[in-house]
Amino acid sequence: MPGPAPTALLRAPWVPQATVFVSSFCIMVLELVAGRVISRHLGSSLYTWTSVIGIVLAGIAVGNWIGGRLADRRAPAPALSVLFLLSALGCVLISFLNQQVGNWVFLWTLPWSVRVGAHVAIVFLLPSVILGMISPVAAKMALDHSTETGRTIGGVYAWGVAGSIAGTFATGFWLIAAFGTAAVIWAVGGVLALMGVLYGAGSRGSGAATAVFVVFAVLGTGPWAWAQGLGERLSLRETEPDNLIYVDESQYSHIRVYRTSETPDRRNMHLDKLLHSTIVLDDPDRLEYGYERIYGAVTELLAGDRDSLNTLTIGGGGYVFPRWIDRRWPRSRTEVVEIDPDVTRAAMAAFGLPADHGFVVAHEDGRAYTRQLSERRRRGERVAPYDFLYLDVFNDFSVPYQLTTVEFLEQVNALLAEDGAFMMNLIDVFSVGRFMGSVVASLQSVFPHVVVFAEGQPVGRQPETRNTYILVATREAVDLSSVVAGYDPRIGLYRLTDEDLTALRERSGGRVLTDDWAPVENLLAPVVKRASREIAAGVLTGRARTRLQEGDAAAAERAAGRAAGFDPRSAEAHQLLASARLARDDADGAIAALREVTELRPSSFEAWQRLGVLQAGRGRHAE
Repeated sequence: MPGPAPTALLRAPWVPQATVFVSSFCIMVLELVAGRVISRHLGSSLYTWTSVIGIVLAGIAVGNWIGGRLADRRAPAPALSVLFLLSALGCVLISFLNQQVGNWVFLWTLPWSVRVGAHVAIVFLLPSVILGMISPVAAKMALDHSTETGRTIGGVYAWGVAGSIAGTFATGFWLIAAFGTAAVIWAVGGVLALMGVLYGAGSRGSGAATAVFVVFAVLGTGPWAWAQGLGERLSLRETEPDNLIYVDESQYSHIRVYRTSETPDRRNMHLDKLLHSTIVLDDPDRLEYGYERIYGAVTELLAGDRDSLNTLTIGGGGYVFPRWIDRRWPRSRTEVVEIDPDVTRAAMAAFGLPADHGFVVAHEDGRAYTRQLSERRRRGERVAPYDFLYLDVFNDFSVPYQLTTVEFLEQVNALLAEDGAFMMNLIDVFSVGRFMGSVVASLQSVFPHVVVFAEGQPVGRQPETRNTYILVATREAVDLSSVVAGYDPRIGLYRLTDEDLTALRERSGGRVLTDDWAPVENLLAPVVKRASREIAAGVLTGRARTRLQEGDAAAAERAAGRAAGFDPRSAEAHQLLASARLARDDADGAIAALREVTELRPSSFEAWQRLGVLQAGRGRHAE
């Protein structure tokens, strides 16, 4: 027996409710995916999620307004067909625009909140508007076949909310982790295209639009080499370099591991946009990150002649530092709290972490873990005090505020041995210092002794420079002067003075961070604004380096010049500018650029040598 005709099926009383369920489901999927897609370029913070939620809601509101007027002027079925098909093509635009906008350097010059909002709006506003137009048209269709106005509208609203709830839980708990954000976006587009075909009832226009979507979907997801190549050129899929050796998408981040050199075998682990860990597999005792070197130097000093340690590291990442501890003190008990089990799997698959590593690993939030330990101790259970507790969870400027508050620090203090030490790292600019000042104030309210280190030159010489600071908190007074004295002189290490710490506290108003008050994003806002120009300069220096390798000195000079304009303190930009000018036989211009390098890096032997050779070649022996 043949089934009902499509037009008859669309008159079924449940169709409008099913329609708003599907559209609302898709909207919420895209909203949650938006936060993950944007984080690859901007990180995940209060700013990104505020922008995503606000702009998607704005799009829905505008769409509802337009859709209501459309419903009064057009027949529901053909209107819904067009809207669903346009929404499907909007999913294609998401993949394309996100990559394009991520490469727009000029956006990095805008205030951070504006940059985040602009990126989200360009990529997600239009799809949100189109999807927002569907519900009013579906509601009008439901009213056309019902005499119970209130009940009908209530049903449409209820099924729309049900779709949103289903989309939220399905995406957060299953879809992203199972398939990845790119596949989810294309799948949503496929569902929307199918709805457009059903409402189009075989019309030529719906068939053509669906065919266009299918072509794009094949280019964006197809496994064939020709589809991958063309899809990458059209920005329908991400272009990954040849040195990518591991990629995964978890419920927390986009995980990638790159091999940056063969000999030695150096690898980088990226979580979203941040380079989180670096390791040389041929030399695992070598700590590549500055904060890890300082952690190690302080640990070696305070450990003394102990042959074993009891340590807790919150934030595993590539497990580089926990492995360093385990090799230095093989009899140690090493606990690691890493919220993302997929990061641990990545470390074992591509970062040299043995499957039988012997660490005590907990995959949960660091605050929850310390709370559990505190509860166990309160119940009288034995919890061995920690000699060292390390905090390594700050993702660039994305700060989990719950791990900065006085309440958390009090838990840490209670878990440490009497002579134990707590270490954490953060990024700030000393001349701003609002976030670091509040963290210092919070630490000093709990621990009697707080010391702050940083690599490079003392803050008096570089107050405007963004840097990573390492904070060491102890109950007992300890002499850490030998850490500075014994540090690699080629890198340099300094300790902030008491006057420096007082100045930081004054900049933050001396206010401590608490569970009730910890506006970490706001405290870091001035730093992020400055950093955006540095990041833009970094992108441009990368382009300049590539153009030099390709032999296009003119393009390299333009890119390096723009980089130096964005960040005049970038020695690398001036160095590349000198190389590009030299390649164009502009010796005077190269000399000017190298002078900038020597002012920024007085210890750069290479810059002085190149400058001397060029000066001699111009007959300026005295200079």
